[in-house]
Amino acid sequence: MRTALRTSIVTAALAGAMLVPAAGAAFAAPAAAPQTAAASDSSRYEGTPVYIGEGMVAVLRNEQEGPEAWIREVGPDWKPGDTYLVRVVTKLDRTAPHDKAKGLDLELTKAAGAHPVLVVTAGDGSSRSYPLPAGEASTDCRVGPVGLSMGAGVNAELYVSEQGPKAVLYHSGDDGRGFAQLDRTHPSLPESAGIIARIVNPSGATPVMEWKTQGGSSELGRAPFPAFPKGCKPNYQFTDDKPVTKPTTPAPAPAKPQTAGQTSVVPKGPVAAGAELPAEAAADTGGATTVAAGAGLIAAFGALGASVVLRRRRAAQD
Repeated sequence: MRTALRTSIVTAALAGAMLVPAAGAAFAAPAAAPQTAAASDSSRYEGTPVYIGEGMVAVLRNEQEGPEAWIREVGPDWKPGDTYLVRVVTKLDRTAPHDKAKGLDLELTKAAGAHPVLVVTAGDGSSRSYPLPAGEASTDCRVGPVGLSMGAGVNAELYVSEQGPKAVLYHSGDDGRGFAQLDRTHPSLPESAGIIARIVNPSGATPVMEWKTQGGSSELGRAPFPAFPKGCKPNYQFTDDKPVTKPTTPAPAPAKPQTAGQTSVVPKGPVAAGAELPAEAAADTGGATTVAAGAGLIAAFGALGASVVLRRRRAAQD
């Protein structure tokens, strides 16, 4: 049996020694990354390029993203057939249909319709029009601005668009130049601003502007944003459109079955014989009880031995 046990131990040790190098090699050698060629997909930005002057082209698109005019800088010698996917100057779409670049006024007109047009106006007042490819009509979500006086010389302009609500804050004497802007991404001013200004329900269908300025009313002011036009399709889902699910109260966990039997304390020493201990001794029965029990046993054996010796002496005298 010992021989068989030794043989098993030796066999296991040899098997482990053979597996260790293989395992070490497996952990030491890094997994080879698959060789994949990341081909750049430029189709998202391709379109119909038209030269609009000042070394710029407008790349006209009207795909699933809606009408777009990407204004790119190509240089004064550009001609049709040359590359046009170069540096972007600005982009016009339904959300931002107007901008300026290099002295040219750029506007994407009829942006909500099926046949939008890019209108380029030069500094001398002359303009040229560039039709975009035909697409699907859409309800224009842009409404505003709606003026709002917040008190203490602070005003706001409220807007809604495909991007959601937007509030531009400005001081009365700043010629309308905003000092802060609130939207769905940044719906509130920081505490360090000294005033309260925030968009309540920024991702909902009915956002509300809420504010409180220094020296104004002690209560919070509230004003609704302009209503989204009927048929408007923002590029996000309204949060108050999501179904509300009531939280469910979890069922109480079942009681664990009692596996251990009840433990009873067995008296020892003098307590087992019915002796009453003083209160001080009863408070500590760990060592005192054991000593008392040992002393009782010694006394019992001593009395028994003395009785045997006495009987033997009496028998000898008889």
